[in-house]
Amino acid sequence: MNNKDIIQKLNLENLLIISKVFKKERGFIFYGTLLGVVREKNILRGDDDIDLLIDIKFKKKILKVLKKLKIFKINKKVINKYFIQLVRKNKKIKTFVDLYFYINNPRNTYIEEKHNFLSSINLKSHTLHIPKRLIFPIKKSKKFKNVNLPNKPKNICRYLYGKSWKKPLNKNTGYRMEIYNNKPKLIKRSKIGGISRSLKQFFYNQYKKK
Repeated sequence: MNNKDIIQKLNLENLLIISKVFKKERGFIFYGTLLGVVREKNILRGDDDIDLLIDIKFKKKILKVLKKLKIFKINKKVINKYFIQLVRKNKKIKTFVDLYFYINNPRNTYIEEKHNFLSSINLKSHTLHIPKRLIFPIKKSKKFKNVNLPNKPKNICRYLYGKSWKKPLNKNTGYRMEIYNNKPKLIKRSKIGGISRSLKQFFYNQYKKK
């Protein structure tokens, strides 16, 4: 079993553990984790994290629970009001759980996700406005126990990654994400752009391993 297969296995374990621990909080998979479950019927191979969205009203409770979980540690380098990253170290391999805390204002027809792809939580223009009709009511996965999905998972994949969401692209090197009018937009990279991003990603990965 190579590293990518091991990481995929660990990511699935992480998803099942976290989903069970926080099943009462009704967090649901999103971003690359949702894309993998919908498109590949599995965690994306080559991805090093899982992504969950959780209502921010549960954040204090979740922080208390996390302190008792020995398997994960909070990555204090990237934590903010709307985002917590958990790190699991298995021998020399690190995997991550990204918890995104959304705002659900009853007066709006959308939820607000401030951290997202760009991590610019103080810029209103970088906040995602995700239609509630695509999210609620949250439903359970038929394949993975305790794992929750947004109400319209395929529509969410299309909303996040555009019409070509069914076609696999290399994360970071094959595309970049932007936000326009509070909606996500996937922009494919040129070959030169992909090489440049690969180099940046290499040095970033070296930093994460420290």
